[in-house]
Amino acid sequence: MIKEIFDLEYEPHVSSGKFSISSIGSCFRTKYLTIKGLYKKTYDAKAKRTFAIGDAFHRMAMRTFFEKSSQAGIEVVSAEINIPESDESKYVSGRADCIISHKETGELNVVDFKSCSSYAMKKVREGDVAQNYIDQVNMYLHFFKIKKGYLLFISKDKGEIEEVEINYDEARAKEVLKEIEDFYINFVDKNIEPPHCVGQTYGCDVCGYGWMANK
Repeated sequence: MIKEIFDLEYEPHVSSGKFSISSIGSCFRTKYLTIKGLYKKTYDAKAKRTFAIGDAFHRMAMRTFFEKSSQAGIEVVSAEINIPESDESKYVSGRADCIISHKETGELNVVDFKSCSSYAMKKVREGDVAQNYIDQVNMYLHFFKIKKGYLLFISKDKGEIEEVEINYDEARAKEVLKEIEDFYINFVDKNIEPPHCVGQTYGCDVCGYGWMANK
């Protein structure tokens, strides 16, 4: 029964229609068009290779946690765990990378892995951490009812590692949830296209340039 898993074909990803926690901080207009089947982002070979490298670093980090956790006095409670179903998660989906437990205290922490460039690592060390990354961890803390988490940055070119501690901020979590709820109630459910976004960190294919730029 177990070995048959290896013979299964990978199922293509099918959107749940919910707002992914990993999408927090992204363009609502892009999300709307994607949900409505009016836009689908495509990636060239270079981008796909970059994603593959990120996946490799993620697997390496998880393997390290499993192999060395006992030496550090922690254990991996769960990996790739979906947020629980609840009234609050009506519009939200998400999967935390890892939840660890400290053996002596029983304290639980969420750990979210981020592979990055040397430039991004430099910014992190200067205390400049993207708000959407902080919000993502904070949302996992909210749904799993955990008080503290970590962003673990791993540079893809030098293998450097940096951690950023995130303490649960209930007010901010509820603010983000309200923004997502308003997006569905005021735009998705009413079939109204949101306005162009402004100030996206890395630009926006839909609002900044490209096929929808001048709509």
